[in-house]
Formats: sequence, structure tokens, C-alpha cells
Amino acid sequence: MTTESDPNWIAEVRATLAAGGLVEPPEWVRERARELFSVRARSSPQPAPTASPPLLDRVRASLVLDSRRPGLAHAGVRSAGVVDGPWQLLYRGGDVDVDLLVRPNQDGRTLNVRGQAMSLVSESVGVGVVEASPSDGPRKLHGPATRSAVEASGEFALSNLKRGRYDVLLRFGAHEIELSGVEF
Repeated sequence: MTTESDPNWIAEVRATLAAGGLVEPPEWVRERARELFSVRARSSPQPAPTASPPLLDRVRASLVLDSRRPGLAHAGVRSAGVVDGPWQLLYRGGDVDVDLLVRPNQDGRTLNVRGQAMSLVSESVGVGVVEASPSDGPRKLHGPATRSAVEASGEFALSNLKRGRYDVLLRFGAHEIELSGVEF
């Protein structure tokens, strides 16, 4: 159970604290913690490296706008026929917005996605790769992911995706934006 799925978790924590349900950790755990903190305190502070980026920075994006939801039609987004017609999804992950325009194909089973990743703090996110993997079943190690390049402008396209739920991952060097469970 996660805190996102159960908003009553704080009440459970308070009840556990009030009932005295917490116990002291074993002495070996406290001793190990003392050792770890004393080693850090004794070591001289090192300046943080500014030239090299972190090994990997992955951010999970949140859905900000889904034009298929009633009452959310904004200027330029039609609400009528949105199930069968094109729709827009907007995600925010850290300092990057990911805008997706989804257009169903004539066959009714597949669709095309045009997207753009836009940095909120710099001029562009840079070049990269985007991949969409079905999230409805067990994943294979090298499963059937649809992959595309992300241009310097942040634009990308995913063609002929089957309708369904996807996990979308955008990679820009060591920076990754994860869109989980996107319903196309």
C-alpha cells in the first residue's frame, strides 16, 4: 500500500504512535548508525562537484491535463468527439513539461502520438530518445518498445501504437522523465 493510494496513512501512523506500537531498535542498529554519522562528521567536507552531472536523474511525471475529461476543454481543444478524435495530454516531471497530442488512426485500433518536451528552466531539453512500452502485462527484458528520437527542439513522434496503457520514458543524457500508465 502506498501513500498515493491510501490518504488515511497519516491517521494510521498517529494511531500507532498513540498506542505505543513502536519499539526501540536493537543496540547493534543504534551502534551502526552512530558509526555512520561519526565517520561523516570526522571527514572533511568535500565541495560538491559542479562539472559532472549525477549518474542518473529520473523523475516521475504527473498528469496535469487530459482534454478527454469533461469540463477541461480549453481554447483550441474541442470537447465534442474527443474519444474518437485527437486529444491532448500534458504531464509535468520536475522542471520539464511533456505535451502529447494523440491522433487515432482510421483503423480504430492504432494511433499516432506527437509530443514535445519543454524545459521550464532552460531553452531546451536537448536531444534524446523516447520509448513507449505496454504496461498491461508482464514485461520482457527486451520487450516490444516503440522508440523514437527526441529532436533538439524537444519534439518526437510515436507512430502506430496500439490502443492501451503505456509506460513512456524520455531520456536526455543522464536525465529521464517517466510517464507511467499513460492511457492511449
